Amino acid sequence: MRTEEIQALNYSAHAIEDFRKAEAEIRGVAPQSAQVYHRLIAMLQNSVKFILPNCCDLIDPREMGQAHLDLVRLPFPCVAFEVPWNKEEDGLEYVGDFKQTPATKRIALCWEPHPEYEVLPGMCSVLDIFPEGGVFVAPIYWTQEFNEWTVSLGGTFVPYVNEVRDLEMDKMEPATRIAIDAKLEAGLASEKSKHFRAEPFYLFPEMFEEAISTYGDQEKAYAQIILDSHDEVMVLVQACSVMNCANVTTSEIAAPAALNKKRMAKGKQPFFSYKILQLSEDKRPRSGAGSGGKHASPRMHLRRGHLRRLEKKVVWVRPSMINADSKRGAVVKDYLVPPKA
Repeated sequence: MRTEEIQALNYSAHAIEDFRKAEAEIRGVAPQSAQVYHRLIAMLQNSVKFILPNCCDLIDPREMGQAHLDLVRLPFPCVAFEVPWNKEEDGLEYVGDFKQTPATKRIALCWEPHPEYEVLPGMCSVLDIFPEGGVFVAPIYWTQEFNEWTVSLGGTFVPYVNEVRDLEMDKMEPATRIAIDAKLEAGLASEKSKHFRAEPFYLFPEMFEEAISTYGDQEKAYAQIILDSHDEVMVLVQACSVMNCANVTTSEIAAPAALNKKRMAKGKQPFFSYKILQLSEDKRPRSGAGSGGKHASPRMHLRRGHLRRLEKKVVWVRPSMINADSKRGAVVKDYLVPPKA
């Protein structure tokens, strides 16, 4: 698809406008949380923005696993993945005891630990535990119910050195068990589900204290964060596993200069430029590749990196997306995202 055929979503610009209002409204009663909004605004403005397809349906669920997790590396220190989220089913009102808010527009704001992006003091200390680094993921969403952009109570840190594992409930932290039990009860997970290590964190100190008071338990407040962050964490995993493939490139949609001039004259936040993912034309698999003879061509999937023996040498073949233009499409597997293994 050509870049001129793709329409910019402009989620980040509208979210910034709503965050400015929220910051002003709570400055007197929750100054620490107001400061978090201020920093999130700056991060949204400076982030590199990507447009992803509806619900980020990029990967065949039968193929998702360790190979995808190994490719989780941000292409830039701070990235905003914008994703429409329209599903045929309405979704669940509750997952276990935890209320769910339907959101038809999502932003997964992702950043690597760095003093420039320290939303709360001390967040970079996560590198003491995970020196190889990782990604903070903050869920930002819009709902028709409130007709405004907001941020979840907290987010999730995904370490770069990670492993897909079977569920072992007896080895998990309390918040993890609470979140997984809620998913099992709601039918969103099974005993055969997989998970990988991820650490929940709160964003808004005053609101987190309120959540603890409401639940009567800090672990339940963290479990709420785990559940609320699940979709955005999977956006990170899917987007990175695709964009880090050898045959996937990015193209850019420029910011609309004329429209932005009018918006700035009215005191509105200008729109941003965007990057989109494209299959590299010179690295597409041959027609019918992976079709298995006369069998139907499989849905898009990841071919993991591997060694290839040539006549006089051995080379490393980078991961690539196979059947990226398959008419059978691709859907996402529901992975659990617990805070600790």
